[in-house]
Amino acid sequence: MFEITKMDCPSEENLIRMKLDGISSIANLDFDIPNRKLTVFHSGETDQIEKSVIELNLGGKKISTEQTDQTEFKENANQKKLLWSVLAINFAFFIIEMTTGIISKSMGLVADSLDMLADSFVYGISLFAVG
Repeated sequence: MFEITKMDCPSEENLIRMKLDGISSIANLDFDIPNRKLTVFHSGETDQIEKSVIELNLGGKKISTEQTDQTEFKENANQKKLLWSVLAINFAFFIIEMTTGIISKSMGLVADSLDMLADSFVYGISLFAVG
């Protein structure tokens, strides 16, 4: 766990995320902006992570280290749930628009339904990436 005294808004969170993005041992970052705390879930040594946090000059310092068996993180679960919802909505609209377009012989509706199908594919690929 790190205390980062100058982290007081999402822009610092994004800056920290970008700095730590290249470290493959990091499994998840949990930000507590109001309390200026960062919990890093990782495997291996903390040296590279600690060095990267200090290099940002945001007043970062390691305050504790502890062992955990946590492998599932809430953030990924929320992203999956949201992507499944959007995928279902897009696919339902694809079916509705395609059916309505064929019945009414409207190429505009058929074309828009195909756009909805393409969006559904994108959300499906995003689910694969998040999963």
